[in-house]
Amino acid sequence: MDRTTIKNKPRTRVLSPSLASALLLAGAVPVWAKDYFDPGLLALGGSQLATTDLSAFESSGQIPEGSYLVTVWMNQSEQGQHSLVFKKDPQGQVQPQLTPEYLHQLGVNTRTLPSFNGLPPKVPISSLAKLIPESQLHFDLAQLRLDISIPQIAMQQNARDYVDPAQWDDGLPAMLMNYSVNGSRNWQRPQANMNKSEQTNLFANLSGGLNYLGWRLRSTMTYTLSENSGGMSSSRYHNSQFSGTYLQHDIRAWRSEILAGESSSGNEVFDSIPFRGVTLNSSEEMLPNSLRGFAPVISGIAQSNARVTISQNGNVVYQAYVAPGPFRINDLYQTSQGGDLTVTITEANGEVRTQTLAFSSLPVMQRPGALKYELTSGRYNGGITDSSQKATFGLGTFMYGLPNNVTLYGGALVAADYASLVAGTGLSLGDFGALSADVTTSDARLHGHNDRQQGASYRLRYAKSLLNTGTSVDLAAYRYSTRNYYSFSDFNTLGYQLNAGQVPWALERQRSNFQLRISQQLASWGALYLSASRNDYWGNGRVNNTMSAGYNGSYRNISYGVAYSIDRIKGDGSWPENRQLSMTVQVPVSLFSTAPTASQSYASYQMTHDNQGQVQQQAGISGNALDNRLSYNVMQGWSNGNSNNNSTLNTGYRGSKGQANLGYSYSNQFRSLNLSGNGSLLLHPEGVTLGPMLGNSVAVVSAPDAGGVEVSNGNVRTDSRGYALVPYLANYQNNSISLNPTTLPDDVDMAQSSLNVYPTKGAVVMAKFETRVGYQALITLLRGETSMPFGTVVTVVGTPAGKSNTGIVGDAGQVYLSGLPERGALTVKWGHANDQQCRASFNLSGIAAPSASNPIRQLTAHCETGR
Repeated sequence: MDRTTIKNKPRTRVLSPSLASALLLAGAVPVWAKDYFDPGLLALGGSQLATTDLSAFESSGQIPEGSYLVTVWMNQSEQGQHSLVFKKDPQGQVQPQLTPEYLHQLGVNTRTLPSFNGLPPKVPISSLAKLIPESQLHFDLAQLRLDISIPQIAMQQNARDYVDPAQWDDGLPAMLMNYSVNGSRNWQRPQANMNKSEQTNLFANLSGGLNYLGWRLRSTMTYTLSENSGGMSSSRYHNSQFSGTYLQHDIRAWRSEILAGESSSGNEVFDSIPFRGVTLNSSEEMLPNSLRGFAPVISGIAQSNARVTISQNGNVVYQAYVAPGPFRINDLYQTSQGGDLTVTITEANGEVRTQTLAFSSLPVMQRPGALKYELTSGRYNGGITDSSQKATFGLGTFMYGLPNNVTLYGGALVAADYASLVAGTGLSLGDFGALSADVTTSDARLHGHNDRQQGASYRLRYAKSLLNTGTSVDLAAYRYSTRNYYSFSDFNTLGYQLNAGQVPWALERQRSNFQLRISQQLASWGALYLSASRNDYWGNGRVNNTMSAGYNGSYRNISYGVAYSIDRIKGDGSWPENRQLSMTVQVPVSLFSTAPTASQSYASYQMTHDNQGQVQQQAGISGNALDNRLSYNVMQGWSNGNSNNNSTLNTGYRGSKGQANLGYSYSNQFRSLNLSGNGSLLLHPEGVTLGPMLGNSVAVVSAPDAGGVEVSNGNVRTDSRGYALVPYLANYQNNSISLNPTTLPDDVDMAQSSLNVYPTKGAVVMAKFETRVGYQALITLLRGETSMPFGTVVTVVGTPAGKSNTGIVGDAGQVYLSGLPERGALTVKWGHANDQQCRASFNLSGIAAPSASNPIRQLTAHCETGR
């Protein structure tokens, strides 16, 4: 910025010709200038050094060089937090150091773009805009957000939610175990023709295994104990067994997995078969969410750079921008079993065109070009009879999606003295719903018979959603089997005794089966539903009917419902039928009280009337407390007939290391006490961690010395060492693991609060958070009596290698630092010259924190050169 001093003179002076010529010549030369900020303006008060080097801040948007933990957004899609190095480019602009390999991970098509040919994959590029025209970078220092904009033509043509298999993490070597234990004690009082008695029951389930690289070894052990004493006799039964033992590994190139051991085959084509053997099958989990299940392909023509929006039932399910010309959208999420889709094309000039696409689907249907398969070889391993043939078999099935929403599926099952084939097709009929039909044949030589039995089973399935009427037929299925048709389960169990505890009709050969699931929405008036099935069997006239129908609604947060059901009571083999009509009402206590505890408490009433004339009623209070970790339920019941009134109390607590439940029931005839608990134990390279029940994949949170910190949704907290388990991760997908910074201990700070993990099936992955343990302080830095200048960089001496602990001086020479020792030193630098740096010592002993909720101490440190 040029500064000219003008002095008023009492007389006018005439310029000489030579001076005028010089001025004209100077005016003809271009003048280059840039904005300049005088550091002296920061020291107008005279109490701050005026020699600050602010060259990094001279241009708008400029930042100091260094390493920053930033949230990366690629084309407005968040990619998580990443630690990036920022350095000056040849033009003097501070830019993030982006390598071709890193850009490929973000979805840029670096492996086919000519401009990236020959570039080392791990060496930062000099200019993104030169390699990819029209690309842009924008970094927001205040929000630590880096926005990268890349033209769509330069991006990889991947489906939404695509995750590069190179990012899949097989996890750590680990030993994991879920445990579940429940027990009860019942006391029966003496009654007519019956002495008093006591029953004790205990059940324990341990499941888990070992992880090494990509291998997963799993097994389950159960233990059952039952004791009964009363009168002159007593009995005791106990049993333990192992089941579900297998070894599994992914085959990434085939998007498949291989398993050896005990498992069950799929049930889309054949009925599920328990086996002990080897299976190779495709894994839909390895696909992006947008390619799973079935959804129609949307095609159309855009006249410009148009926005395509797809909605279902008023909700937007897809939106993207397409180039002029024909477009094809094949990565819609599987939104539901069916429903009309509204496609809206908005052109660049504002013109809007719409079309409606009706479709329905069934579980067997696949997208065009999608293949789902299974190859299994093993021995039948069913357990509903005391023994079985345990026939060795081979099984192969496939489902393949064709154009025009058609799916072909089929399979073959072959064993000694048994063979079965199935073939079928499924198709979406647009306005008429979705339909599938298949035929299964069997050829069996039964145990103890010489002649062969040949038969067939025919199946039809239908689904339709009518959103304009609110009606949804989720599934209507009918299956008819001829007299001589035998399923593989029938073939293996025929002639053997049914195990105790099984339903008496488990060994009956099914003749026909009808299923129906339908629902009807009534807008604000609630919803109706119906689920029913009917089975009859060869060799007897018995019919097994089940039904559940009802109505649910709500009014001013008061929910109510009426239900009618038909089922079977397992008894002496006579198949007694049970019919029940029930009514329920639930009222929030907050309608009568404004107390905080009332917002999570409910009063409820339930009445049930069965076909024996028995009426049972229950009323009580239930709710949650302690941030939903504690649940409780108190009920009083009464009934007519021979049953007496009873009272029940149930409570449960869900913590970071598992869940525990307690229940007690009381009546004039009996007393009952039950206890249960579950949780998990995980042994990993950094120790042993307890947690809640684990899902298929789990993350181990490591935040050293940060105990009691909320993890993700707050239901889990770190233990005293700073470790926690986050279960039920999505396999092969991006999972964000976050810590709540407000729950950190006073002496702990974090460099980042969120991490992304991509576990494979069954993996134990590490989410390692860098913590700074020590004091937090607001330090006023002085050099003599003058405060250090704005923008001065302060570094804590003695920071471990690979970590950084720095801060930037703000107003009045103040800098905030965390992770400080009680005593230490600081390196202070406000320029590049040797005389623009110094060193300051600090001592926090004896300085108390302002309050329990404010751990930031304040002190003054003097900076001296030559130290």
